[in-house]
Amino acid sequence: MKGRNVILGLLQKKERTGYDINEVFKTIFSHFFNGSFGMIYPSLKKLEKEQVIEKKVVIQEGKPNRNVFTISKIGTQEFFEYLASPVQSEIRQSDFLIRMYFGEFVENEVVIQWIKDEIQQKVEQIEQLNKDYIKWKDKLTYTQKISYDVGIAQYEAEIQVLQAKLLEMD
Repeated sequence: MKGRNVILGLLQKKERTGYDINEVFKTIFSHFFNGSFGMIYPSLKKLEKEQVIEKKVVIQEGKPNRNVFTISKIGTQEFFEYLASPVQSEIRQSDFLIRMYFGEFVENEVVIQWIKDEIQQKVEQIEQLNKDYIKWKDKLTYTQKISYDVGIAQYEAEIQVLQAKLLEMD
C-alpha cells in the first residue's frame, strides 16, 4: 500500500483538498496509516502531473484559494487495480518496541516509565477512536467499522500485555 493508493481511495468517494485528506489521516486513519502534509502534497503534485487526479482552483475572497482534487478515469482504474492486488504484509514501526528491545541498556525504572507512558498513550488513542467512532458511526460503512474495531482491539490487547509485564517487574 502506498500513500497514492490511499489518496486515490479518498478521492474515489468525493473531491477533497489536501487539508481534507490530511484530516482523514490524522483522525480516521490515525491507528493504521501514517500520512502527513510532507507525504500528501508531493503525492498530489505527482498524481496531478501523471493525470491520475485533476485539480481545480476555487477562488475565495479574503482567504487563500483552495485547490480541490478529483480522481480521473486513469486514477479510478489505478485504484481498482490496487484493490484487486494481493494484500501486502503489515509493516509496523514502533519506537516503543525498539526501546523495549534495547531496554537492557537502561535502568529498570526507565523501562517501567516507558511502559506506563505507552499504556497511557494507548488509553488516549482508544478514547479518541471511540469519540471519532461515535461522531462518524452513521456515515461509516460496515468495512470501515471493521478498521475501527480492529484498531481498538489491538490497542486493548497491547495494554493488557503491558499491564501484565508491569506486574511481573514489581
